[in-house]
Amino acid sequence: MTTQYPKRREHPRFNVDIQVTIAVDDAKRAARTRDMSRAGLCLIADQSLVVDTEINLELVLTFGEAGATEPLELTGRVAWCTELFGSYQIGVKFVNLDDDRARYLDMFIGFLDGTLGPGDLFSSEEPRADPDDPFAA
Repeated sequence: MTTQYPKRREHPRFNVDIQVTIAVDDAKRAARTRDMSRAGLCLIADQSLVVDTEINLELVLTFGEAGATEPLELTGRVAWCTELFGSYQIGVKFVNLDDDRARYLDMFIGFLDGTLGPGDLFSSEEPRADPDDPFAA
């Protein structure tokens, strides 16, 4: 007999280290992500944040030599905050996503889950020809 447990999370989480700028009441501070999903993220920061505080976030994905994305600006609400080894672990739920931000967030998640590659994010660039490819034009 197999037991099925209820699914706890609506969206999968991805362990990822992304540079984040948090803006609260015109004060900006740096943080890093611990993980991220379509619904929110977990931050590691030097200062605590008050639960239910609405914050502005700027996330930047880097792709090594392929480049970096423009900052993804999102609004979030602090769901929880706990001290962790001298830093703070902060759970943030995304709120007030308009259609454009939702699409851009979906691109971020597509990169994290492997369905979208860095080349797909930079599609406005001309493809680079491989100098060793005899069929390259």
